[in-house]
Amino acid sequence: MTKLDGVISTLGPSGTDSAHEARKHCSNVVLFPSFAAAVEHAEQTDGYVLMPTGYLDFQNGRLADTWVDMHFRLLGRMRIADVWESRTKTMCLAINQERVAHRDSIRSIALHPATAVFARQSCAGAETRFVSSKPLAVQAAANGSVDACIGSVDVVADSNLKPIDYFHPTMVWALYRKEH
Repeated sequence: MTKLDGVISTLGPSGTDSAHEARKHCSNVVLFPSFAAAVEHAEQTDGYVLMPTGYLDFQNGRLADTWVDMHFRLLGRMRIADVWESRTKTMCLAINQERVAHRDSIRSIALHPATAVFARQSCAGAETRFVSSKPLAVQAAANGSVDACIGSVDVVADSNLKPIDYFHPTMVWALYRKEH
Protein backbone atom coordinates (compact mmCIF):
# COMPACT_ATOMS: atom_id res chain seq x y z
CA MET A 1 0.00 0.00 0.00
CA THR A 2 1.25 3.49 -0.82
CA LYS A 3 1.17 6.56 1.41
CA LEU A 4 -2.28 8.11 1.70
CA ASP A 5 -3.27 11.74 1.41
CA GLY A 6 -5.85 12.75 3.95
CA VAL A 7 -6.49 11.61 7.50
CA ILE A 8 -6.61 8.14 9.04
CA SER A 9 -8.72 7.87 12.19
CA THR A 10 -8.05 4.88 14.43
CA LEU A 11 -7.85 3.60 17.99
CA GLY A 12 -5.57 5.26 20.53
CA PRO A 13 -3.93 5.96 22.83
CA SER A 14 -0.50 6.40 21.35
CA GLY A 15 1.26 3.04 21.46
CA THR A 16 -1.56 0.95 19.99
CA ASP A 17 -0.86 -1.28 17.01
CA SER A 18 -3.61 0.63 15.19
CA ALA A 19 -1.76 3.93 15.66
CA HIS A 20 1.54 2.32 14.67
CA GLU A 21 0.08 0.76 11.51
CA ALA A 22 -1.77 3.94 10.49
CA ARG A 23 1.44 6.00 10.75
CA LYS A 24 3.12 3.63 8.28
CA HIS A 25 0.61 4.73 5.63
CA CYS A 26 -0.28 8.34 6.43
CA SER A 27 1.38 11.30 8.12
CA ASN A 28 -1.95 12.62 9.44
CA VAL A 29 -3.31 10.16 12.02
CA VAL A 30 -5.97 11.04 14.60
CA LEU A 31 -6.43 8.74 17.62
CA PHE A 32 -9.72 8.02 19.37
CA PRO A 33 -10.78 6.12 22.51
CA SER A 34 -12.99 3.79 20.43
CA PHE A 35 -13.37 2.57 16.87
CA ALA A 36 -16.94 3.92 16.86
CA ALA A 37 -15.56 7.42 17.52
CA ALA A 38 -12.91 6.92 14.81
CA VAL A 39 -15.60 5.88 12.32
CA GLU A 40 -17.74 8.91 13.20
CA HIS A 41 -14.77 11.23 12.64
CA ALA A 42 -13.88 9.59 9.32
CA GLU A 43 -17.46 9.92 8.10
CA GLN A 44 -17.67 13.60 9.11
CA THR A 45 -14.30 14.52 7.56
CA ASP A 46 -14.44 12.22 4.51
CA GLY A 47 -11.29 10.54 5.77
CA TYR A 48 -10.24 6.95 6.35
CA VAL A 49 -10.63 4.68 9.33
CA LEU A 50 -8.19 1.83 9.99
CA MET A 51 -9.39 -1.24 11.91
CA PRO A 52 -7.75 -4.58 12.67
CA THR A 53 -9.93 -7.52 11.72
CA GLY A 54 -9.12 -8.90 15.17
CA TYR A 55 -11.05 -6.05 16.82
CA LEU A 56 -12.93 -7.25 19.91
CA ASP A 57 -14.49 -5.03 22.54
CA PHE A 58 -15.44 -6.36 25.96
CA GLN A 59 -17.56 -4.24 28.31
CA ASN A 60 -18.15 -5.41 31.88
CA GLY A 61 -16.76 -8.85 31.03
CA ARG A 62 -19.06 -9.38 28.04
CA LEU A 63 -18.34 -9.25 24.32
CA ALA A 64 -19.87 -5.95 23.19
CA ASP A 65 -18.51 -5.53 19.65
CA THR A 66 -16.34 -7.18 17.01
CA TRP A 67 -14.82 -6.23 13.68
CA VAL A 68 -17.43 -8.23 11.77
CA ASP A 69 -20.26 -6.51 13.67
CA MET A 70 -18.73 -3.11 12.92
CA HIS A 71 -18.17 -4.09 9.28
CA PHE A 72 -21.81 -5.10 8.83
CA ARG A 73 -23.04 -1.90 10.55
CA LEU A 74 -20.94 0.14 8.11
CA LEU A 75 -22.55 -1.39 5.01
CA GLY A 76 -23.98 1.39 2.85
CA ARG A 77 -22.03 4.03 4.83
CA MET A 78 -18.38 3.10 4.40
CA ARG A 79 -16.58 0.67 2.12
CA ILE A 80 -13.29 -1.16 2.38
CA ALA A 81 -10.68 0.76 0.40
CA ASP A 82 -7.82 -1.69 1.09
CA VAL A 83 -6.94 -4.81 3.10
CA TRP A 84 -3.48 -6.13 3.99
CA GLU A 85 -1.53 -8.28 6.44
CA SER A 86 1.23 -6.76 8.52
CA ARG A 87 3.27 -7.70 11.58
CA THR A 88 2.11 -6.17 14.82
CA LYS A 89 4.62 -4.63 17.15
CA THR A 90 6.38 -7.33 19.15
CA MET A 91 4.28 -8.24 22.18
CA CYS A 92 5.27 -9.71 25.51
CA LEU A 93 3.98 -11.15 28.73
CA ALA A 94 5.31 -8.74 31.36
CA ILE A 95 5.17 -8.97 35.13
CA ASN A 96 5.13 -6.40 37.90
CA GLN A 97 8.00 -7.67 40.06
CA GLU A 98 6.66 -5.81 43.09
CA ARG A 99 3.65 -8.18 42.98
CA VAL A 100 5.09 -11.45 41.57
CA ALA A 101 8.51 -13.01 41.11
CA HIS A 102 7.89 -15.23 38.06
CA ARG A 103 5.28 -16.68 35.69
CA ASP A 104 4.09 -19.39 38.10
CA SER A 105 2.96 -16.78 40.64
CA ILE A 106 0.80 -14.72 38.23
CA ARG A 107 -2.75 -14.58 39.62
CA SER A 108 -4.15 -11.69 37.55
CA ILE A 109 -3.43 -10.31 34.08
CA ALA A 110 -4.63 -7.31 32.06
CA LEU A 111 -4.93 -7.67 28.31
CA HIS A 112 -6.75 -6.64 25.19
CA PRO A 113 -9.29 -9.37 24.30
CA ALA A 114 -7.60 -10.05 20.95
CA THR A 115 -4.46 -11.19 22.81
CA ALA A 116 -6.25 -13.66 25.10
CA VAL A 117 -4.69 -16.64 23.31
CA PHE A 118 -1.25 -15.53 24.54
CA ALA A 119 -2.49 -15.30 28.14
CA ARG A 120 -4.03 -18.78 27.89
CA GLN A 121 -0.72 -20.14 26.57
CA SER A 122 1.46 -18.33 29.11
CA CYS A 123 -0.52 -18.23 32.37
CA ALA A 124 -3.73 -20.18 31.91
CA GLY A 125 -4.91 -19.99 35.53
CA ALA A 126 -4.72 -16.21 35.91
CA GLU A 127 -7.81 -14.08 36.41
CA THR A 128 -8.26 -12.00 33.24
CA ARG A 129 -9.05 -8.28 33.18
CA PHE A 130 -9.92 -7.05 29.68
CA VAL A 131 -9.08 -3.49 28.65
CA SER A 132 -9.60 -1.68 25.35
CA SER A 133 -5.92 -1.49 24.29
CA LYS A 134 -2.53 -3.01 25.09
CA PRO A 135 -1.17 0.34 26.42
CA LEU A 136 -3.98 0.30 29.01
CA ALA A 137 -3.05 -3.29 29.92
CA VAL A 138 0.55 -2.16 30.52
CA GLN A 139 -0.72 0.74 32.63
CA ALA A 140 -2.85 -1.60 34.78
CA ALA A 141 0.12 -3.88 35.47
CA ALA A 142 2.53 -0.99 36.04
CA ASN A 143 0.23 0.66 38.60
CA GLY A 144 -0.17 -2.64 40.48
CA SER A 145 -3.83 -3.30 39.66
CA VAL A 146 -2.81 -6.73 38.27
CA ASP A 147 0.25 -8.96 38.40
CA ALA A 148 0.98 -9.04 34.68
CA CYS A 149 -0.08 -7.93 31.21
CA ILE A 150 0.20 -8.69 27.54
CA GLY A 151 1.61 -5.52 25.98
CA SER A 152 3.74 -4.22 23.17
CA VAL A 153 7.46 -4.40 24.00
CA ASP A 154 8.06 -0.71 23.23
CA VAL A 155 5.32 0.36 25.66
CA VAL A 156 6.46 -2.11 28.33
CA ALA A 157 10.02 -0.72 28.01
CA ASP A 158 8.76 2.63 29.30
CA SER A 159 7.35 1.01 32.45
CA ASN A 160 8.63 -0.76 35.56
CA LEU A 161 7.54 -4.15 34.17
CA LYS A 162 9.76 -7.11 33.28
CA PRO A 163 9.09 -8.95 29.98
CA ILE A 164 9.26 -12.72 30.43
CA ASP A 165 7.85 -14.10 27.15
CA TYR A 166 7.60 -12.68 23.60
CA PHE A 167 5.08 -12.99 20.75
CA HIS A 168 5.46 -11.98 17.07
CA PRO A 169 1.99 -12.14 15.44
CA THR A 170 0.61 -10.61 12.27
CA MET A 171 -2.73 -8.86 11.86
CA VAL A 172 -5.05 -8.27 8.92
CA TRP A 173 -5.98 -4.61 8.55
CA ALA A 174 -9.06 -3.10 6.88
CA LEU A 175 -8.97 0.50 5.68
CA TYR A 176 -12.41 2.06 5.23
CA ARG A 177 -13.57 5.14 3.36
CA LYS A 178 -16.97 6.83 3.21
CA GLU A 179 -19.31 5.59 0.44
CA HIS A 180 -19.72 8.18 -2.29
